[in-house]
Amino acid sequence: MTCTSARTWLDIAPSPTRIMSIPPLPANTSLKGLSFLITGATAGLGYSTALLALQLGASPVYITARNAAKGTKTLESLLADPVVKAKNPNAKVEIYDLDMARWESVLAFGDKFVKDREAKGERLDIAVLNAGIAGVTWEQAPTGNEMMVQVNHLSTALLSLLLLPLLEKSTTPEHTARLTIVSSGMHLQRWGKLKQCPPANVNYLQTLNDKSRFDGLQRYGVSKMLVIFFVRYLAARISPDKVIVNNVCPGVVKTSINDRMPLWTWPILWMMGRGSNTPENGARAYIYGAAVVGKESQGQWYSCSKLRAYSDFVLSKEGEKMQEKEWKETMEVLEKVRPGVSNVVS
Repeated sequence: MTCTSARTWLDIAPSPTRIMSIPPLPANTSLKGLSFLITGATAGLGYSTALLALQLGASPVYITARNAAKGTKTLESLLADPVVKAKNPNAKVEIYDLDMARWESVLAFGDKFVKDREAKGERLDIAVLNAGIAGVTWEQAPTGNEMMVQVNHLSTALLSLLLLPLLEKSTTPEHTARLTIVSSGMHLQRWGKLKQCPPANVNYLQTLNDKSRFDGLQRYGVSKMLVIFFVRYLAARISPDKVIVNNVCPGVVKTSINDRMPLWTWPILWMMGRGSNTPENGARAYIYGAAVVGKESQGQWYSCSKLRAYSDFVLSKEGEKMQEKEWKETMEVLEKVRPGVSNVVS
């Protein structure tokens, strides 16, 4: 990467003074009696969210891991927490294997998770889809798709649809099931912006698999914008009386997601991360979106536990066209992986 490109990123990086703090949760926040799923929970925000859910009384808490040994260590660490032992001593934590880079893993997890709940007569009250990656270099997933698009958007969309029928069945008069997906404020930045919807004869998702068109400074933001289009489309077609669907962003948080970044980016990441929120604080933003706000949050975006407006492009006429286009392109991909999966959305 040239120095010119680095200066461009520095120029558009959020300044430390713009990093927003995350307020405490309301004092009466409780997850007692609720089951809770968090993907990507062996480190960082996922781990901190699983821990906070347990501290607030959730059980069972389901976590996912790509590495079985790491998953076991995570389970032991969560249950050994003194607050959990004192306030939620009978809590249960279950681990599931999930690699969001592989179709077969997403399908296997979704199928097994749903079957396990049905066999045990259990509900799924809250699902937080957190697993995601960031990077600035080209990487192809085993599926053939660009890695960030695969993990952050396509696999997240597939998993959402696999879990949706279970979530709908889990809604009771006392509690409406929740599906909260992690997006990012990066869609507001220049590297994540689109200005117009591509022509009908251009498959935008396919263009993102063209290595020659890859822009490492834009791709993460673009992948998260695709997530936002998915959330908005899905939420508009699911009654909030059945499942509350929204998305959250914890703002700038120092986590292991940056471990994939090359050495030359570390000074930039350090500058962007000065004064950043901790994963423990970021977990509050997740819980706020998944458990504190109600039906009014359907299709909305909460950043640092505050309702925020989407980017101008997302809310524009071109953004509406893009949202419709990306739903159709995404369903075309997912239908090849699991025929009929889009039928869960009327």
